[in-house]
Amino acid sequence: MTVAPRHTGASLARAVPPRERLDRDGEAVVLVGTSVVRLSALAVLVLDTCSSAETTVDDLTTVLVGRFGLPGDGAGGDAAAATLEVLRALTAEGLVELLDVDAGTT
Repeated sequence: MTVAPRHTGASLARAVPPRERLDRDGEAVVLVGTSVVRLSALAVLVLDTCSSAETTVDDLTTVLVGRFGLPGDGAGGDAAAATLEVLRALTAEGLVELLDVDAGTT
């Protein structure tokens, strides 16, 4: 199965390590600043994939589709858009940085 690359406005994702992390049954609970955040198995895979190096959004989309399949009707079957939505949610929690290498910005 292939996922067609597309420009998403962000080219790379990099995980920001939480202060603490507890994993259980494929999910995790993390401490970010003074907030506790529960992560789904999908969010854990995103963080683990982006933790050792900056990862392209297209490569991350391929990893997620390989593990979880194409997104359901809520995302309209658009895997790249669904991946970017997850990355934006994790960015809002302070767990991911999105970088646009074309513009050289975060």
